[in-house]
Amino acid sequence: MRIKTIIIALLISCTSLFAAEISLDYLTAKSDGKTITVEWKSTTERGIARYEVERASSDQQYRYVASVDATGASSLYHYTDEDAFMKQSGETPSITQLTKYSYRLKYIGSDNSTSYSNSVSVAHNVSGVRRTWGMIKEMFR
Repeated sequence: MRIKTIIIALLISCTSLFAAEISLDYLTAKSDGKTITVEWKSTTERGIARYEVERASSDQQYRYVASVDATGASSLYHYTDEDAFMKQSGETPSITQLTKYSYRLKYIGSDNSTSYSNSVSVAHNVSGVRRTWGMIKEMFR
């Protein structure tokens, strides 16, 4: 019985040694009318392999957008989302399309464990001309 207890204690301590640990200084999302830039800075980053940027529109269903490799603690990261206004859930984009998005980060640990950041919201105002041109380009992809 004592051996089982020791083995369990060792397994628990080894698991905590290799568990992913992350702490963010900040996470922001800003729109310039053409793109949305998601930026974050880590203060603690142990056992993190990569970040996955996820976006949600009015349906609040988060979807994978991009992957960014982790580079270590105190790193500044950014992702530029160039086609946020074109990505709706199977709907045809329209001039009256909603322009408020939420972003969050999915942390992928070296051991494939996952956890999520808090979400940030941004209002994305795109001109009618840019939106129409984007819809035309999307038809030919």
